[in-house]
Amino acid sequence: MSNLNVTRKFLALLLSGSMALSMTACEFDNVVYNTNIESSYDVIDSQGENVKILPQELDVPGEEFKLVIEYYLDEDTTKKWTITDNKKLFTKVYTKGLPEGMKVWIDNIHTDVSIVASKETMNGILQDSMDDRIHNSLMYGFPISDSVSFYGVNVIEGQNDAFIKGSFHGFKGYSAGTIEEERYTEKKYLESGVFANKISSSYGLLIQVGENEPYGVDVSSDVVVLAYNKIITEYESGRKEIRTYNRDGSYSTEVIEAVVETTNSSSVSESAASKEKVKTKTND
Repeated sequence: MSNLNVTRKFLALLLSGSMALSMTACEFDNVVYNTNIESSYDVIDSQGENVKILPQELDVPGEEFKLVIEYYLDEDTTKKWTITDNKKLFTKVYTKGLPEGMKVWIDNIHTDVSIVASKETMNGILQDSMDDRIHNSLMYGFPISDSVSFYGVNVIEGQNDAFIKGSFHGFKGYSAGTIEEERYTEKKYLESGVFANKISSSYGLLIQVGENEPYGVDVSSDVVVLAYNKIITEYESGRKEIRTYNRDGSYSTEVIEAVVETTNSSSVSESAASKEKVKTKTND
């Protein structure tokens, strides 16, 4: 009889543990971050008219001058900033208020690129990392001053092995199992609440006063770039479906029907047909 009681207690504990794990997983999957990213970071809207932000004036530890960084995207509007494709972020770096007799070089720039999402399982997955430093021994680094600027280009990979593996855990949760070497589609990321990239950089500066030995300080900078949030599907019939995603993964759909031809062989222009045959629906 005692063995039966032990078995019942064990089963009860096992059942309660399973329920707790199930509830925890559900609660974890439902964690949603504040999507008002503009309240925390400088943000570039890749779909906006102005594909750059105001210059960042950053404090340099222990110094009176500022490090100024300008971020901007490619002005070619045909190049969309998407999560899964390669993209470029341009920078211009210089100083403001540099004292006379002081010299500054950029010794190294380390940059991490991660995805920004409204859901905890996807937010913060590392997409790419890069380092940039001068490739000769003639100078300490890239020289900058109030009148001399460093122009940089960050070429960000769309999908490398590390990002694919990180995405697998994001989509599947923290479950055990073999990593699937799978390239996920842009649609899959948008549906999962991914809506931007965060670019975090650390600028290693070398500072020299007069003929003294140079010393180093680090300055960090963050910027967020909003991704292109539309998936456009065109069918052989000429029908077009435009799905626009919100930051929480929900979306609205706009359908544009094909050109309609009349019996007398005259045709209605696509723009006119579109006005009459656009259907919009929302999926929450």
